Amino acid sequence: MPRPQPADLWAELNPRQKIYLTVIYHADQNAEANHKGGAFDWGQGPPASEWRWQTFSIKAPKEVAGRTAIQYALARQDEHDQGAGSSLAALRRRELIEVTEDYVQTILGMVPRVRVKLTTRGRATARAGLGHTAPKSPPRGLLSEWLWSNLVRLYRAGPDGMPADSPRGTPPEERAPSEKARFFLERDRRRPGGPLVESRCVRGEPYENPAYPGHTTYRTHYQVHLTEAGQAHYEQHVRCYAELWPDIDAPVPEDLPEDAHSSLDDHKVRKPRGLLARAPFLLLVALVRNDINDQLWVRKEWIPYWKKWSSEPPKELLALPAGVTTNHIARITRSTTAAAKLLEFRGGPLAAETEIHQRLYPPTRRYWSDGSSIWPEDLTVLHVTEAGRAHYAANLEAYRAAYDDVEAPDAPEAWTAAPATEAAPSDV
Repeated sequence: MPRPQPADLWAELNPRQKIYLTVIYHADQNAEANHKGGAFDWGQGPPASEWRWQTFSIKAPKEVAGRTAIQYALARQDEHDQGAGSSLAALRRRELIEVTEDYVQTILGMVPRVRVKLTTRGRATARAGLGHTAPKSPPRGLLSEWLWSNLVRLYRAGPDGMPADSPRGTPPEERAPSEKARFFLERDRRRPGGPLVESRCVRGEPYENPAYPGHTTYRTHYQVHLTEAGQAHYEQHVRCYAELWPDIDAPVPEDLPEDAHSSLDDHKVRKPRGLLARAPFLLLVALVRNDINDQLWVRKEWIPYWKKWSSEPPKELLALPAGVTTNHIARITRSTTAAAKLLEFRGGPLAAETEIHQRLYPPTRRYWSDGSSIWPEDLTVLHVTEAGRAHYAANLEAYRAAYDDVEAPDAPEAWTAAPATEAAPSDV
């Protein structure tokens, strides 16, 4: 049976259900805009699997708990709380939303709370009904429209680049990238190949300083220009960007490299069957890197605490395998299922878990201002297995081809001699 199209799913909804889906869709888009707007803040925000959940209602008197943003939006549409459960159930049956109920602290104590999350199908259905188009998302490794426009201006400026500080009144197309743009283009050291842009101090014409007769002084200023990596990125992907952002007039060089992409289709590299998806692979890389370097966060952090109190660290603490503690997994993958993919890999577990017993915790516990422990009570170590090492070594080149922006370390020679895990019959 063919999968129903978003427009058909929208047509099946009654007017009340369309209003509910529209309001939830707008709440979802507002949350996404807020999340992207904070991308320049220091640190990492929560993954989308968390911030896409929106509070639908709090089961407490409105005079005390007030109304949620979704309830206010429904009230403006002359929709009230009566029948909300049936409308949510109808959207849930069609797999347009997910619904969950938990408890939240209020001045009345713990009260039930209903939360909703738009599914991918629900987002497509709302867009089909409202006439919205999904925003363009550049393939991994390519720049946003804003950053690409900055790169084009520098390419047009040539090898000398552009002055970092433009005089007042300079047209926007003649200005160097802003500080924020340079942060991403120049200071992002995580980009393979290095920064795309750099600033260079240039010495100007000499002049005699009137304060020091007979002494020559030079005026200096900074020029922003493309690096070799920036030039290569431009020439490699200029035709890809022409498809993504056609409104940006980017000149195409006559002599492009032989391996230059001809279109966005060159970015459509299908992951070979049996390999891990991106998030589990990122976690596997972290486990492999720590395994090679024999690193474990709790050994590094806790041993000084034991020695500070003139106590030798427990042998069990020193014997913990190298790997990643569970409280760090979300920072590495921004996924809630990556660990399970490694533990339940069809060809055999690629990772295993080792519990950290309470007796291994430092003698003096550290706490946050709210009284909660800095170190969670249920810490475990996720570490790579022999099957995981063999799988990594056997499939490293295929992974590098599929995720060329991930810096995956070389596998030790000893790993290549181990039997590789059997590839799964379908993508993980």
